[in-house]
Amino acid sequence: MKIFYLLKRGLSLLFIFMVLKVQAQTGSISGKVLDETGLPLPGASVFIKGTNKAASTDNNGVFQFSGIANGDVTLEVRSIAYKTLLRTVKVSGKTEVTLNLQSDSQMLDDVVILGYGSQTKRQVTGAISKVTGEKLTALPTPSFEASLQGQAPGVQVTQGSGLAGSGSVIRIRGIGSISAGGDPLYVVDGIPITSDPFIAGNRGAMNQNPLATINPNDIESIEILKDAAAAGIYGSRGANGVILVTTKRGKAGKKPTITLSSRYGLSTYANRPKFANGAEWLALRQEAWTNDGNTGLAPLPGGLTWAQARQNDTDWWDIVTETGKSNDQSISYSQGTEKVNTYISASYGDNHSYLKGNSYQRYGFRVNLDVKPTSYFTTNINIGYDKGTNNRVNAAWAGGLGDAMSTALPIYPVYNGDGSFFSNGANPSRNLGLLDWKTINQRLIGGVTLELKPVKNLSLKAIGNMDNLDVDDNIFTPASLRNASRGFATAYPTSIFNRTVTGTATYDLAINKDNKLTLLAGAEAQFSDRTLYRNGISGDADGPFNKDLASYYEAMRVGAAAGGLNFYTGFNKETFSSLFARINYSYKDKYYLQGVVRRDGSSKFGPNNKYGYFPSISGSWYINQEDFLRSSKVISNLKLRASYGLVGSSNFPSGEYYQKFEYSGSYNGRPVLFPVNAENPNLKWEEGRNLDVGLDFGLFNGRISGELGYYRKKTTDALINSAISPSTGFDKGWLNVGEILNEGYELSLNTINIQGKNFKWTTRLNASKNFNEVLSLGGFSPDAVGGGTNDTRIAEGYPIGTNFLVRYKGVDPNDGLPIWLDKDGFETKTFSLDNRVPVGKVLPDYVGGLTNTFNFKGFELNTMFTFAIGGNLYDASAKRQLGVVTDWNIREDIADRWRKPGDVAKFPRLTMNAGNYPGLSSEWQYNSTMFLYDATFVRLREVTLSYTLPAKAVSKLRLQSLKLFATGMNLLTFSKYPGGDPEIARDFENPQDRNMSPNVTYLTTPQQKSITFGLTTSF
Repeated sequence: MKIFYLLKRGLSLLFIFMVLKVQAQTGSISGKVLDETGLPLPGASVFIKGTNKAASTDNNGVFQFSGIANGDVTLEVRSIAYKTLLRTVKVSGKTEVTLNLQSDSQMLDDVVILGYGSQTKRQVTGAISKVTGEKLTALPTPSFEASLQGQAPGVQVTQGSGLAGSGSVIRIRGIGSISAGGDPLYVVDGIPITSDPFIAGNRGAMNQNPLATINPNDIESIEILKDAAAAGIYGSRGANGVILVTTKRGKAGKKPTITLSSRYGLSTYANRPKFANGAEWLALRQEAWTNDGNTGLAPLPGGLTWAQARQNDTDWWDIVTETGKSNDQSISYSQGTEKVNTYISASYGDNHSYLKGNSYQRYGFRVNLDVKPTSYFTTNINIGYDKGTNNRVNAAWAGGLGDAMSTALPIYPVYNGDGSFFSNGANPSRNLGLLDWKTINQRLIGGVTLELKPVKNLSLKAIGNMDNLDVDDNIFTPASLRNASRGFATAYPTSIFNRTVTGTATYDLAINKDNKLTLLAGAEAQFSDRTLYRNGISGDADGPFNKDLASYYEAMRVGAAAGGLNFYTGFNKETFSSLFARINYSYKDKYYLQGVVRRDGSSKFGPNNKYGYFPSISGSWYINQEDFLRSSKVISNLKLRASYGLVGSSNFPSGEYYQKFEYSGSYNGRPVLFPVNAENPNLKWEEGRNLDVGLDFGLFNGRISGELGYYRKKTTDALINSAISPSTGFDKGWLNVGEILNEGYELSLNTINIQGKNFKWTTRLNASKNFNEVLSLGGFSPDAVGGGTNDTRIAEGYPIGTNFLVRYKGVDPNDGLPIWLDKDGFETKTFSLDNRVPVGKVLPDYVGGLTNTFNFKGFELNTMFTFAIGGNLYDASAKRQLGVVTDWNIREDIADRWRKPGDVAKFPRLTMNAGNYPGLSSEWQYNSTMFLYDATFVRLREVTLSYTLPAKAVSKLRLQSLKLFATGMNLLTFSKYPGGDPEIARDFENPQDRNMSPNVTYLTTPQQKSITFGLTTSF
């Protein structure tokens, strides 16, 4: 027994000795990653070269590895906007290191997302601008795309309204379309999504924005593809540029982290027009009455006597507006290992604009999951659901604030003497809280990617995606508003189904040390259609149809019995079938070449042009790596790039090339079937021939960096929905006849002005100039294509969206009558629409943004100014707000008017009869340059002051990070326009109107000015 006891003790000692020996041979590495000022760098990736070990720094810049063999190891540290660091560390037990990264404004190792793949910035040969998610969430904009304003050269963003949930007009390198949609293609995680604001029809007051549901807190980055080299991989859909949205994912080496973001804000209008008060309005009306040769007191609208009118001075603007409130909350969970990376988020937003009753509520969730069970197989799953409820109000011409700027006069009372609402004239307060108008968007975006790497350097991907969008527009007018016994409800339910299936193969081939190839080949099919009730469902009801289901079913029964319930399934069905390929070649990491080709077949194209081919070629040269610049102490980066290629636009309705028929009415008791369009078997895509040349530069080791670019885009076969031969029996048809030129320059400049131990000041400037000209209209006259009701036209030799107006010369000092110019430029006192000529333009000459960032220890101050220089703003509502005194409000700038002989004034003498201006039949025909303004403006778009708590203070709170901030948006605006907000986009009627009239206003709701307080924290 003693022998067994000694054996047991001996084995125990041997085991302890072996464990101690193993522990002595292994160690750990922990440390911090700091920037050049000594501040921690969260989210930096740390790798141990030669192994599969990776870690990500926390919000204090801390990382840790364990189980590392003693001896020398090489750490590789990467972080966006910083140079990659390689550091050899000697591991001996518990080892601690501090790693300092140097900023690299060139970010040549930064990953840039592009169609069907990614590249480092060094490898990119095209024109791509990248905007990080942090910049998108800095402002409380109605939708994420509005936050792109001022962030990228060549990208004009017009946030045209202060209505909650409203959209923006984005134009990349000018406007290249006329009747087809001019908006860029939006791709979210590889899925081309629905973004058309007219998807559910046009019902005014700024159409519902399908993009507003997307949670900006989920966005990792946005890449804007601008030239053929970048956008050509999207073929017939890349002509207007492509906006790639990449959502956040878990990262390898990241420990489980929960991040909270909380924001609360207050808002009001950024600018407003100033109107005459009650007494001033009465004086102006009396002056006009007297000027017209009348005596006594002028008659008043609304059935009011002068005694009654003098008792009122109603501020209708104040009545229909209030202090807006916003509440945005977001929570996310992320983690990453070698096998599984996870990102899960949930969000809620409630934005009440400064218009009473107008709000947009959004909530949603997202799950992004990456699973890598083996070294050769990976699965990526993306699921995002969002629901947005837009509580809408009448606006512009429909009422509400539009009434306050037009027919709701200051002499009108809110209530009659008996306490009832005044109803003999416009009274927007009567509608407040009564009209129930909700537009609900529900969006489900999902996708699965299966990636197999059967052999080294070969990647095979199979991708299936979907984008389902349900739009439910419910309008209920109560009985009291329609003076009836029951209310009236209308519903417009629309569902859009979008499916995409893609297969790609990518092969990386290193021919030798200096020569490398990357080959991509793929095939894609996309299917899209809709279900809808074309004319909606309407009828008497006691509440909105989504609440009063009995009335809803009754309305459907009545509509079906009358033959007016038109339900469509498979409406506007669209299919794309595509093949594409891309080849990238690099030599010595100094010269890069890229070739792209895509073949698109679409159900939209006519049988004679069913398929289109879109090739492009591009290249870049790192000049600074040549021997004659390699040792330069001034030039740290110099890259020349150029591209040329073909891209297309197929952003027009389906089914326009073939003859379509509809049933309507009856003949001899039988239904009538008749054609509704002209057949055009030659219909095809618009084609853009794009040339791009750029120079990327870095000076003084990155202290100054930027890009200079030149582009020339020529659109041929532009689509026009215009007048055709009367012999066809139709007044309009789709034709490929136009030619459009966009030519411009871009500048992006980044400077590190001061960089000290505790203080840093950086500046970012981007500016672009665009020249736009219609080269050909195929013989059509300017009146053949118009911008809705916005007095804009298309004319050869002029930009798209040229204002088509009678030129106003001024006022005759002797009699106060207006002086016009005829077509030949001669003065005349007779107004005639026949004298309209192309004059002015809706496109600015320059757009851009200037951002300054100041860092002092944990404090950061960020300011951004956005600007537009040149171009014109046309105020269509001023026809009745200035000059001819009607039943509308009058702006205060009418003070500069003719009153007596000898006066030199801007506006003619007042009149109550448009006919007193010779030749003018109505104030609605007053289409002149009298109301054309310089559209130049500068806006303080953002001011953000933030404070990040030090690591020691945060750790005491048991948090990883804590950041407090306050943000002001649109706090200051500098403009010569007297009519309110100079940054506007009217409520468009269709895509053609959207192309031609972005700088036209008609009682447009001004943008919001807001102050937001919030915090972000993680633990």
